[in-house]
Amino acid sequence: MAIYHTSVKTFSRARGQSAVAAAAYRGGLRLKDFQTGQVHDYQRRSGVVASRCVVPPGAPPWALIPGELWPAVEAAERRKDATIAREFEVSLPHELDAEQRSELAWAIAEVLVERYGFAVQASIHAPAIPDGLNHHVHILASTRRITEQGFCDKTKELDGGPTGRIEVEWVREAVASTINSHLEAAGIRSRVDHRSLEEQSQMALLEGDPLRATLLSREPTRHQGKVATALARKGQATHVEETNLSIQQENEEEFESLLQDAVAEGRAIGLPPTHDHRAALAERAKQKSDAPVLVVGDLKIEGVMGIRLPPIENGVWGPERPPRHWSCLEWIDVALRDLWEITQARADLALGVVREWLAGVRRHVVRFGDTVQARPLVASVAVKIRTLKQALLRRGRRESAVRRADRLHHMAQQQWEGFNADHPREGSQWSPKEWAKRRGRRLAVLEMRSIELAKAQERATQPALDAAERDILQQASELAQSCGELPAFVAPSVRRVPEVPRPGPASRPSGPPTR
Repeated sequence: MAIYHTSVKTFSRARGQSAVAAAAYRGGLRLKDFQTGQVHDYQRRSGVVASRCVVPPGAPPWALIPGELWPAVEAAERRKDATIAREFEVSLPHELDAEQRSELAWAIAEVLVERYGFAVQASIHAPAIPDGLNHHVHILASTRRITEQGFCDKTKELDGGPTGRIEVEWVREAVASTINSHLEAAGIRSRVDHRSLEEQSQMALLEGDPLRATLLSREPTRHQGKVATALARKGQATHVEETNLSIQQENEEEFESLLQDAVAEGRAIGLPPTHDHRAALAERAKQKSDAPVLVVGDLKIEGVMGIRLPPIENGVWGPERPPRHWSCLEWIDVALRDLWEITQARADLALGVVREWLAGVRRHVVRFGDTVQARPLVASVAVKIRTLKQALLRRGRRESAVRRADRLHHMAQQQWEGFNADHPREGSQWSPKEWAKRRGRRLAVLEMRSIELAKAQERATQPALDAAERDILQQASELAQSCGELPAFVAPSVRRVPEVPRPGPASRPSGPPTR
């Protein structure tokens, strides 16, 4: 599923930052800052896929050369506290191939240049590790427009205040629109949405989808600042972290309650109209590493992690220790709910015969009562369904762990890259010892996140996921086959007992009984 991420940041001399250093680091280039005489050489850095300058029509030819563009950007600013550059960081969908991602990155850069008239350097970065999903582009832009005569007025509309917020919202919408058009052109069904959860929730209400609206109105977590983040890395609990954990738990409990209510009320929470069995098979064949997806309306929740399993997680019962005291109806209801969740996550599993068999047994039990014959058969089927559900969860958790580790690694990598680009050793505001200490902390975090990501990927290699997929398909096939071979429960036949003939009037005694 394509992930939307767009952020905007500025570079300022007041913070000791340099546009030349930022451009050299993001583009993997060797650039000289003629203002200070310092050379920034990052030609040996890895991860830079491509870097290109994009300028408005009529801009001077030198604006397409990074070695001339960024020194000119620095020279155009006179103030000691001047904002010298602005950066747009955009995630690129991993569903696209390398060439398609490059075309998308250049297209986003051109959209920004067309609106604001500045010069930009777009540098595409690959994930830090093999098979990572964190493809992104850094679009470093001048803070002034550029014409045939060179740099002119500032792009003040992107500064703070109401105008700045409006422009940032325009950027987010334009980026999302460009990404979606390229996804559609590539024949990929995934889409991104730049709107906030609140806006998406209101739209769902207008479209008559209250369940999706409630899911989208979940409370967001609080922003964790630098101090809280540093304390968390040291293992110290913070108020923000505790608050976020509480919010996440409440959101999960509300989500589970919504699912339970939907099942109890018999509300249809199915696949979108365009996602039939054939489409599911085609999509799975095209995207090998797709995680199981729970679909509520047109809202996709990646992985089966969205389906919580309190009975399993709390140790109430499992395949090894089923509750023998349950009635046949209790077994059937649990099995039907598990089966519903499985089919919502995996529409391609042919389990219709299982559902029909359970529904038939339930009708029989409701009408004629529990039977000794039905209960062990239903319990056996329920355990097999729960085992299949656990297999789906295990596969989904492996992929979810990789996505989480990749996200944390990306954050650590951003901190590391940002420190190196914004705080070069020469001319640093800190002492050499303090600079090395700050840099070392970021490097240690990056190394730790790299190890975590490598471990998560080891548990979710393609062969391991393929083996898990084969196990899931085999379990589903055996489950359907076993239900097809089980006896169908019908109304019990009633054995008629011959009636005892009653005496007619002629056979009655005429006199009083003999004493």
